[in-house]
Amino acid sequence: MKICVFAASCDVGEHYSKAVYALGRKLGQEGHTLVYGAYGGGLMGDIADGFHDAGAKIIGVVPRFLEEKTDNYPYLDEIIRTEELSDRKDKMIALSDMFIAVPGGIGTLDELFSILAMKASDRLHGKIVIYNVNGFFDGLLDCLKQMERGGFLYSRLEDLFRVETPESLGL
Repeated sequence: MKICVFAASCDVGEHYSKAVYALGRKLGQEGHTLVYGAYGGGLMGDIADGFHDAGAKIIGVVPRFLEEKTDNYPYLDEIIRTEELSDRKDKMIALSDMFIAVPGGIGTLDELFSILAMKASDRLHGKIVIYNVNGFFDGLLDCLKQMERGGFLYSRLEDLFRVETPESLGL
């Protein structure tokens, strides 16, 4: 299965780093392929390291303008270049069977909300997982629950995604 992971590109601390690496290693050992934004740093690099250390295939999708400014992960099995961030997101979604959001910033939230909107509109059929390391997504999950309680969503949250933690996955 091709699994798209949305993640932070910055270094955010060992607790997050270890949990994301462990997730990547577990998924790689299960024979899955990583599809992600191609960057070699931050949590993006950690997820790729986990997949790489498990001997799994890694597909990186990178906009050309970012490639000029940053370093791609050195062990990509395949690289796909796009023009814009939106093209990258579209390509990663098209390639993938499942989606995981790990802690990240604005870009990660953009990617997560894009796939949640697609899922709610019945335009995406892959599973979505929010990997809630150290309570990172607690505030967001509370906000989504408030939307659901207030009638702002057409879908039930349980039909859109599931939440996992390192503990729930035994990592």
